[in-house]
Amino acid sequence: MDDRTLEALGLSEAPREHPLIYPGAWPTESGLLHQNRYLRLKAMENRRLAKWMVEQPPGGFRAGKTGDGPVPLNYALMSANQTLVGDRFPVISVGSNACPAQLRHKMEGLGVSSTIPMVKARVTGIGIGVSAYVSPLGYVSSSPFHTPGLSRDLFITWLDAAQLEIVDASEGISDPDGEYDRVLLPPEDFPMALESGELLGGAYLYVHRYGVLHGGSGDPRPHPGERQLLTELLSESRQLREWFGDTPEEFSSRARGNGQLCEKGTRLFADEGRLTDSGLRQYVTGEPATTVYDDIHPANSVPTGAYHTGRTPDGFDQRGAGVVRLSSAVSAALGNPQLAIVQNAQIPPARHERLGTLATVIVAEDIPAQETRRVEVDHSLRVGVGLEPGEAVTVRAARLPHPRRRWKDTLFGHANYVTCRVQDGDRASAEQEVCLLDTLTLELLGVASGDEVVLEGFPYDDGTVPVLQLKAIRTSEEVQERRKELHGGDMTSRYPSSLDALGTFPDLPWVFLDRRLWSGLGLDGQWLATVRIRCSRSYQLKKELREMVFLLGIAFIGVVTVLKSVVWQAASLAVLVLLVGFVVNVRLRSRLNQRAKRIGPRRT
Repeated sequence: MDDRTLEALGLSEAPREHPLIYPGAWPTESGLLHQNRYLRLKAMENRRLAKWMVEQPPGGFRAGKTGDGPVPLNYALMSANQTLVGDRFPVISVGSNACPAQLRHKMEGLGVSSTIPMVKARVTGIGIGVSAYVSPLGYVSSSPFHTPGLSRDLFITWLDAAQLEIVDASEGISDPDGEYDRVLLPPEDFPMALESGELLGGAYLYVHRYGVLHGGSGDPRPHPGERQLLTELLSESRQLREWFGDTPEEFSSRARGNGQLCEKGTRLFADEGRLTDSGLRQYVTGEPATTVYDDIHPANSVPTGAYHTGRTPDGFDQRGAGVVRLSSAVSAALGNPQLAIVQNAQIPPARHERLGTLATVIVAEDIPAQETRRVEVDHSLRVGVGLEPGEAVTVRAARLPHPRRRWKDTLFGHANYVTCRVQDGDRASAEQEVCLLDTLTLELLGVASGDEVVLEGFPYDDGTVPVLQLKAIRTSEEVQERRKELHGGDMTSRYPSSLDALGTFPDLPWVFLDRRLWSGLGLDGQWLATVRIRCSRSYQLKKELREMVFLLGIAFIGVVTVLKSVVWQAASLAVLVLLVGFVVNVRLRSRLNQRAKRIGPRRT
C-alpha cells in the first residue's frame, strides 16, 4: 500500500475547490511534494538542503528505476528532471501555499511541475493574520504581520522560476492594483532555523500592500481558520451581512467568482476602519527579488579558519583549471599562494579529515578586499569534496615542488587540467605504474593512450604537492562497468560511492591507480580522493619533434641538392628549423588547449 499519497495523508483537498477549509491541511513534517505524493524529507545535521535525504516513491524518480532507500534531495530532483535546490527560491508560507493540494492545484492547472520541497522551519518574527482582501476564490486569506521575538513553525517552499511566477501571479505581484509584494526578509530581524541546524540567511515572504485586519484593539487579529473567521466578520458588520449573507457558506458562495462584490467587500474593510499596519512594509524595496538559495549564505557563523562557500561566476575564465577565488585579504592571510587545498569543513574530521581537492588560486578584483568570510569554489571542486554553496570550507596554501615553467605557458598556452576521482587500480593494471583514464578524459587532456601525463596529489604537511609523471592508458568499458557494479556505500565500503558518502551525483571522471601510486601522491587513507591531471607538455613536445625531425631531414636533403652554396644551405636550414618550430607550436597549442574561440562580437 502506498501510504504517501496525498489522499492517504489527508492532504488532498485544495482550498481553491473547497474555500471553507482555507488554509487547507498542512503537513506535519518536511517533505518533497512530487506528483501526487508527499515524500518524507530527513534533515542532515549541519548540511544544506541539497544533502537532505528524501525517500523514493515506489517506482523511483527515474523511469524504470525502482526506489531503493532514501537519496539526497538534489539527486532526487535531478533524477526527476527538476530544478535543483540551489536554483530555487525559498518562500515562507503563512496560508494555503503550505497546503500541498493547493500548490499542486496551482501548478498543474497551468501545466507546470508541482515537484516542490517543503521544509518545516522555526521562524521568529512572523505572525499569521488576516488579509484586508476578499478573494474571488471565496475566502479571506491569511497575511503575515510582524511579531518581534515570537517564534512559530512555518513551512518554507522551495520554488523554481516557473513555479515562483505562478505563485507571484496568484498574489498579484506584477499587477499595479494587486494585493501583495514579495520581499526578502533579513536573517537578523527574522531568524529562520531549519531542522538541520542551518540558520537560513534570508527567505521571501508575500506582504500585503494595504495591511491586515485588526480585531478591535488595533493589533492584527490572528487567522483562526476560514469558517470561524467568516462567522466573526459577519457578526461584526451589518453591511457585510447584507452583501454576503449571514453564514460562512453564503459568504463563500456569493464571493466565489464575483470580482465586483469582492472588491466592494475589500473596500468595506477600509471604510469600516478595520485595517492596521502589518509592520512589514519597511522591507519592501521595489527591486526585483531574484536571489536563489545558493546565493543566500547561512546566518550561522563558520568555524575558526573556515569560510562560507560561494559559486564562481558563470562567465569567469578558469584558464583550464579548477579555481578558488579569494579576496586580496584572504589571499594575503594565506601567504598569497598560487595553489590551495580545498576541504569540506562540514564533514566530521574523524571520518575522512584528509579528503581535499587541489585548486588554482585567483585573487578576484570583484570580491571586496575586506571580504574575509567568503570564498568562491568551482563546481568541479565542490563535487570533489561533496560541498554545497553556503557550507563551510577550509582553504590551505599549497605549492608545487618545482616552480612552474612560465615559458611553457607562453609557448603552449596555459596547462589544461582535469580533476579526477581516484579509484583503486583494476586487476588489469595492478602493480603497473600507469593510470587508466576513459576516452573523454584523454581527449580533454589532448593526449592519446600511451602518452605521459602529470598527476598532482594531496599536499604534505609543509604544503608541498607530490607530483608523478606516468603513462595514461585508455581504460576499457569492461573495467568501468565492472567497477560500477561493485562501488557503493559510504567510506567504510571497499569501493565507496560519491553519491552515498558525499551526496554528489554525477561524479568526477575516474582515474584508476595502483596503491603504490596512491602513496606517491600523498593519498594514503583517502577514500574518494581526487587528483589534478594535465598532459606532460615536455613529453608532447618531444613527441611532436620526433615526427617533425624526420620531415626536416628530408626537406634539408632536397635543399642541399638544389642549393650548392653553403651560405644558402645554412640559411635554408635556419628557415626550415623556424618553420618546424612554428608548426610544432601551432599543433601543440591547438591540441592541448581546450579554449573556445570567440567569433562574434562580445555581449554589451
